[in-house]
Amino acid sequence: MRVGRFTADGEDRIGRFEQNEVIDVTPAAESFAEALAQTEAVAECDGESYDLNEISYLPPTTSRNSVFCAALNYQKHAEESGRSVPERPYLFLKLARSLVGQHEPISYHNTVTSEIDYEGELACVIGSPCRHVSTEEALEYVAGYTILNDVSARDLQLSFSYENDDMIDWFAGKAMQSTTPIGPYVVCDEIDDPQNLSIASRVNGETLQDENTEMMIYSVAELVSYISSLVELQPGDVIATGTPEGVGVFQDISLEPGDEVEVEVEGIGTLQNTVSEAE
Repeated sequence: MRVGRFTADGEDRIGRFEQNEVIDVTPAAESFAEALAQTEAVAECDGESYDLNEISYLPPTTSRNSVFCAALNYQKHAEESGRSVPERPYLFLKLARSLVGQHEPISYHNTVTSEIDYEGELACVIGSPCRHVSTEEALEYVAGYTILNDVSARDLQLSFSYENDDMIDWFAGKAMQSTTPIGPYVVCDEIDDPQNLSIASRVNGETLQDENTEMMIYSVAELVSYISSLVELQPGDVIATGTPEGVGVFQDISLEPGDEVEVEVEGIGTLQNTVSEAE
């Protein structure tokens, strides 16, 4: 089952996404977090249906939730970055206002950044509260999986130096408003093993990243367990699990207005967005 959020007739709704339509299941769940926790009720709800061309996709999380991101979580990406493998998960946060849904523009002001990059990632979405959970039980708290494109402003992210040591500006480089695509929805109860999924990123149809999630340094379960040791994870929280090798900055590639960016993950689908100059 595929659960997400969308706008139709001027209202935000919760939907069960099917092949060519989305069913409004808002009557079955008072919140998106509840929809993730009560998938049986969502599966049985027979609300109004909408053609996918009639809706606007919203990020499959909420403004109350947190978005955790793992950096350098693929060996070859760490190598292409010239950095060592982290001794524990290396994390940063995004704001909910950084997110955009399927088909929504990746909006950057060209007066702020001129080096925009893609980073295709598998993301898990938490379904029930968890704190100090073990790796062995961690996936029991995952409602499902979605796709996140950790679009990055490289000229801002990598611009600092301090006493000859490089510093990374995670906020400016990774969390600007309306820059991070996520979606199209959360795939629930369909992916048995998140560590064996193909993942690919394409720009204007050209494949630039092509890997399998089995190459992660820290698995989804390990990330959930580790983050839950730091804070309580809540339903709707997102954990982006890192990107494989092939990002643009190490190939002298920057995204330009009008570029079509796709991230495809096996078992989920394709997240599609266009780069746009913000007004």
